[in-house]
Amino acid sequence: MGATQRKTETTGHPVTAQHQHIHRLANGLTLLTEKMPNVRSASMSFMIPAGAALDPATALGSANVLSDWILRGAGARNSRELSDYLDGLGVQRGAGAETIFIRFGASMLGRNLAAVLPVYADIVQRPQLPETGFGPARDLAMQQLDAIEDEPAQKLSILLKSQHFPDPLGRPTVGLREHLQALTADQLRADFQTRFTPQGAILTVAGDCDFAQVTDLVEKHFGGWHNTPRHPTAEKPAPRGALHITQQTNQVQIGLAMDSVPESEAQSILVKMAVGVLSGGMGARLFSEIREKQGLCYSVHAGYQSSKEQAAILGYAGTGPDRAQRTLDSFMVEIQRLSKGVTSEELERARIGMKSRTIMQGESPAARAGALAHDFYHYGRPRTLDELRSCIESVKLADVNAYLAANPFGPITLVTIGPNALTLPA
Repeated sequence: MGATQRKTETTGHPVTAQHQHIHRLANGLTLLTEKMPNVRSASMSFMIPAGAALDPATALGSANVLSDWILRGAGARNSRELSDYLDGLGVQRGAGAETIFIRFGASMLGRNLAAVLPVYADIVQRPQLPETGFGPARDLAMQQLDAIEDEPAQKLSILLKSQHFPDPLGRPTVGLREHLQALTADQLRADFQTRFTPQGAILTVAGDCDFAQVTDLVEKHFGGWHNTPRHPTAEKPAPRGALHITQQTNQVQIGLAMDSVPESEAQSILVKMAVGVLSGGMGARLFSEIREKQGLCYSVHAGYQSSKEQAAILGYAGTGPDRAQRTLDSFMVEIQRLSKGVTSEELERARIGMKSRTIMQGESPAARAGALAHDFYHYGRPRTLDELRSCIESVKLADVNAYLAANPFGPITLVTIGPNALTLPA
């Protein structure tokens, strides 16, 4: 597609320092850029719809192994040559498997972007997937599984999502040990051929970048990518209810999950504000009421999490066996109390916290690249920092309280790890 034919879209909102552009390739890949004046670095976030939701039912954890193996040589460069080349360009990089996507991130000087993009074209289209790299990649995934046993809060989070979200959305990205042990290099190579596709892929670049130059590079190096997309398996209902894992320890892990509205819906900002009142720092209700005033637990918090299809509020508390039931009871009291509304002081504190995080993210090209990808996935377009601030500032106390009164949280999914099962209050 020539420069005169290129379809360019910009946000309809006024921007000051930032300039955003969208370019859609014919093969389904979407490019988004944001120019950040006075910044010499550039960051990219590359999201391929090849995450754990696409793992074969008998090979859970494949995406996690693949996210490491795919970096062990690509194009004409073997693993050492690929690493040395990117190191020579000063590229700080990483990759990892998520539920929907395998995500690649890279940060570098803006002038090196033209040399880095072709390398990632090799990685996602022409990885070598060497036999010598498969074993170490699978071993690394197995070590992550082992580490979870020493991180009870992380183990609880995995169990809670599996219990609350339908399969494949609730699948643990780390996979299952027996599946990883049976996984072979040939199986994963064949899996890669149908898993990695430009359809639904999102590439974002923020910082010192020129939209026209980046678009030409992306068309040149990614325009010929035409793998057929593979869709996730049909959903299986979530177990929900209560799950207890008996473990004779001096700590009890408590996890709660409640359905909410997906982020793409306008009411999601009201939910985020309410969650900020519930768990937005040391002045929030969970921390002040359960930990500080009652001294029931060493950690307690809640957060909002959303995919395109489904969202939830996830809560956590870590405590001792003798205080576990009281901690759960008090957590439920705070959840139920939220339906009675929040005060103007609480809302303003949550608003300030959200604005602070937004402003800090705006100063980092890496954070902006990630935010562009996040926005496009959920909203179908990028949002400027000015728009985000305006959205936060426009939230009214009456709207938050009206939403909370009309939408009490529940039903609750409960997961606990510890000596004894706990009971949700009636």
